[in-house]
Amino acid sequence: MRNTQISFDEDILEALDRAAASSHKTRSFIVREAVREWLERREVQDFEEQWIEKLHENPEQGDEAEAWIKVDRWGNE
Repeated sequence: MRNTQISFDEDILEALDRAAASSHKTRSFIVREAVREWLERREVQDFEEQWIEKLHENPEQGDEAEAWIKVDRWGNE
């Protein structure tokens, strides 16, 4: 693992320290988890944006897209 330096506003840092103390986690752990979750959400968002762009490029695939839209979770119909 590599060390890095990041800056926080004072109020965010205080809230982070309170959350770390109350959850018995380190600042680093909380920041790593937050960044990991953000990156995962970003990956999904990028995929969705690319998918929508492809649908605009190929609107004839709309019927197939409707089936995916109706699926509320992967693997469920």
